[in-house]
Amino acid sequence: MTNPSCDALPELLDVKSYEEKEALLRTLSNKTRLALLDAMIKHGEICACEVEPVLKLAQPTVTLHLQKLYAAGLLRRREDSKFTYYSIREEYIPLVKTVLSLKKPSRSGRKL
Repeated sequence: MTNPSCDALPELLDVKSYEEKEALLRTLSNKTRLALLDAMIKHGEICACEVEPVLKLAQPTVTLHLQKLYAAGLLRRREDSKFTYYSIREEYIPLVKTVLSLKKPSRSGRKL
């Protein structure tokens, strides 16, 4: 005998519908990209040349991370002479703030 409430699960669990969210979370799951996003939350827009010495990374590495965030749709960019400035798109600021505020889960000692 099956549980009638379980009949609804196949409709709710369309795994393909989560692909975009997975890609976005994969982009966010990098400490350098999180540091860049944190800098943007605190300072607005940033240029790779500004954060390179702070992160102690080569400018091409910083630029690569910024481009990945841009390609994921999280950032906007502005060209100014030979510099490119990046900032978080308004609609993603709440998400970025939430991700940056996450704490490591405490261990409750319960076994699943």
